[in-house]
Amino acid sequence: MRKLCFIVLNLLLTLVLAASALANEKTYLGIFLQGSKIGYTVSSSSEVQFEGKSAKRTDGATILDAGLLGAAMKTTIKSTTWQGTDGKPTRMEFSVESAGRVQKVDATFIADKIELMIDNNGAKTTKSIDLPKDARVVDDAVGALLSETVSPGTTSFYYVLDPMTAGLVKNEVRTGGRAKIDVKGTMTDVDVIEVSEPRATMKVYLSSKGDLLKVDGPMGMEMLPISEAEALAEAGAGAPRPDLAEVNAIKPDRPITNPDAITRLTLRLSNVDLGRLPSDAFQTVAKDGRSWKVTIHPVSMSAKTTIAAARAQKPMWVKPDLNIPSESAQFKKMAAEVVGTAKTVNEATNRVHRYVFNAMRPNAGIGVLRDASEVWSSKEGVCRDYAILTCTLLRAAQVPARLVSGLVLMEGRYYYHAWVEAWDGANWVGVDSTRPQPNVGGTHLKLAQGTVEEAYTFTFLDRVRIEVLDARRRT
Repeated sequence: MRKLCFIVLNLLLTLVLAASALANEKTYLGIFLQGSKIGYTVSSSSEVQFEGKSAKRTDGATILDAGLLGAAMKTTIKSTTWQGTDGKPTRMEFSVESAGRVQKVDATFIADKIELMIDNNGAKTTKSIDLPKDARVVDDAVGALLSETVSPGTTSFYYVLDPMTAGLVKNEVRTGGRAKIDVKGTMTDVDVIEVSEPRATMKVYLSSKGDLLKVDGPMGMEMLPISEAEALAEAGAGAPRPDLAEVNAIKPDRPITNPDAITRLTLRLSNVDLGRLPSDAFQTVAKDGRSWKVTIHPVSMSAKTTIAAARAQKPMWVKPDLNIPSESAQFKKMAAEVVGTAKTVNEATNRVHRYVFNAMRPNAGIGVLRDASEVWSSKEGVCRDYAILTCTLLRAAQVPARLVSGLVLMEGRYYYHAWVEAWDGANWVGVDSTRPQPNVGGTHLKLAQGTVEEAYTFTFLDRVRIEVLDARRRT
């Protein structure tokens, strides 16, 4: 198996954005992981005239410089938000850049909709999102809560725009009252605000005056106020660079031997809420006291179902989507050449898998979601790039396909990963183009599935414990 980790950079960036827009003056926050500085964020706000009206403009920039599977990975995200005197945003602009790739998102708020213009390395798409009715959209959930008069224990909900998936993420923000925590070696009285969203939870600590003192995020990530000089200072020569893949890897309580032969695997996961995990023909998820029991029982793809029959059952999953340009002339032609005379889903899927596996090469230094056209142009990337290219070719060949994020066992530990599922007329069957064999086996575990927005907004298993309850293997 090619060791390609599905990175959780979009999670980190979203949490960083939520904490970075709290100050009205130019403020620097250092981002630390396992005690090492992996980047910083800077933000500032000012009163301006925008489109002839008084508005508040907030500018932010975040630079992350970490490692991934031994490769250097640097990502820069910039954002600008304009909001009216009523506190509602009127315009948001984002730019995410990594390894020379750039995604730009321009969001305009018009009446009851958000109109998005997305430029992913030159591939331009548009998207319209209805403004949610159950909570308002803000650029900073914590700041929105602080602008209201609230008492300890108050819970409020807000939506934040994620520039990576170009979708809205619902945030639950709760005031937790006073506490005493360690801030740079000093026990300090703070006000606690807890921010929970579908992927993870972070805690924001404020002084009695409302100044940001510290943020605790997943993976032991911390954000602390620092000076401009500290923010811009490079790491010392030979300083260790935290590897996001290794930091996120999860070791089960006992070894899982001969993993490729596993046909059924039962795990117990503790210290995490798995209520959002898919439960289907591939895996069964059930509450088990305070823990969750996940039984993985992969299904084989039908060898008989025709492409036409599968398409008739799942027509929406052959349509183009964000980063999946399946109706482009380029991919229609490529899919026709790759699939050739294949009539069944099974044969077409095998041919697409083999093509992507042989054509692509790993590059763990790319930290931005990419359109399939740019993935194909470079023929390199992380596992989600393999998945996006595979999904695009399958849909272009009229095979229903969707994206999946989850975990995969590699070298005794679970790593975040991405793959694809194809509809075979009866089940969604996994296809992993980072492996020489297409089948997704008993040591894959699904966290989310669907579109780019759905599949890549997954539950992050922070501080999870994985126990191996049962493993069955083919003879």
